[in-house]
Amino acid sequence: MAPELRRKFAAAALMLPLALSACATARMHPPEELSVVGRTCGAAEGELTQDAQEPRILFLYSVAPPRAEIHCLAEWARRHHLHLAYVEAVNQQSQ
Repeated sequence: MAPELRRKFAAAALMLPLALSACATARMHPPEELSVVGRTCGAAEGELTQDAQEPRILFLYSVAPPRAEIHCLAEWARRHHLHLAYVEAVNQQSQ
């Protein structure tokens, strides 16, 4: 086999996993799994959720979440082909 053809096959073999991972679809994660992920990253129970209408987005409902928590959840979301959505500038009003 010619060296140039061998290089093209090697490049195609390296690109195939990247192309397949780009086509991955998001799935709905059960609340139990999201609860474990939330606890692992420091989120309280019920702060992490997914909506059936938009399964590609992972929602974090929290007042002023710490940067480390956001980073941990964003990495988990990225590994599972999701986008993390959160509101950073919310003031909690006391009654």
